[in-house]
Amino acid sequence: MKIIITFLTFCLTGIAQQTVTDYDGNIYETVIIGEQIWLKENLKSLHYSDGTPVPDVVAYNNDDSLGVIYGLLYSWNAVMNGSNQPGDQGVCPCDWHVPTDEEWTVLENYLGGSSVAGGKMKEAGTEHWLPPNTDATNSSGFTGLPAGEFDAYFNPNKFWLLHTAAVFWTSTQTNQSQALERYLSYDDAVCGRLAWYKVMKYSVRCVKDSPTDIKTESINLNKFQLNQNYPNPFNPITKIKFTLPQDVRGESKDVILNVYDVLGNEIAVLVDDEKFAGTHEVKFDATGLPSGIYLYQLKAGNYIQTKKMMLVK
Repeated sequence: MKIIITFLTFCLTGIAQQTVTDYDGNIYETVIIGEQIWLKENLKSLHYSDGTPVPDVVAYNNDDSLGVIYGLLYSWNAVMNGSNQPGDQGVCPCDWHVPTDEEWTVLENYLGGSSVAGGKMKEAGTEHWLPPNTDATNSSGFTGLPAGEFDAYFNPNKFWLLHTAAVFWTSTQTNQSQALERYLSYDDAVCGRLAWYKVMKYSVRCVKDSPTDIKTESINLNKFQLNQNYPNPFNPITKIKFTLPQDVRGESKDVILNVYDVLGNEIAVLVDDEKFAGTHEVKFDATGLPSGIYLYQLKAGNYIQTKKMMLVK
């Protein structure tokens, strides 16, 4: 059994917002679809959230005016910022991440399945899409735009498919050279799925780390809070976020976060340390554990809270 605990850089945020700002100052609108929150615009970031420049990023035809409309195109390795872990932040703003293949499937299923989801995700009309833009209603609010792609695999390398296709990277790889994508087309209503080469440059949509129950999952820095893990269900990695109030160091020096099975057996100690006030996040890697329900419990002074999570393999 392998248990990996990784502490991440954390961000302090207030209540959930309707817009998100990246490192470069680009402001994105968001949309709630089922239990997920998505950016409703293609990413335009030239820097990761720590200010490091993003390599392999271009505007279509190297035309910045098209980048303003359609967002930028990224290779998979650039999107993931050197990581191979599905669901990592990658090029996305803080508290957002590159959606996994499973998260795209959740979106498709909520919209009626992959055969019709594309129509509900595409911007309606033909201002940006070529006709007939089949069954495009944008009833989801996703507002998919046909940003095309940069083909860096076949020679000669070229930009193509502007106005005819929207292609998005997932954070799920299939092997060392390929990862899964999602695509929308002007001539059908399908949200397609394909494994293709990581050197290709596609659009990126980010999904929020936490569920959409804003009232219960928004961060309040004035009280203890244990958020629902995300994603949930998960396989095999999930993230757990907790908040300690500003005066926590006066109340308690020790913070403990443990994982248990349903029989109460301790599976992992994620945190057993003195922590500063603020929002903290850890990764739980359940590789080697069987599918099922697990519990995670936060203890800090007199505060104790337990939540469930589901591992599905």
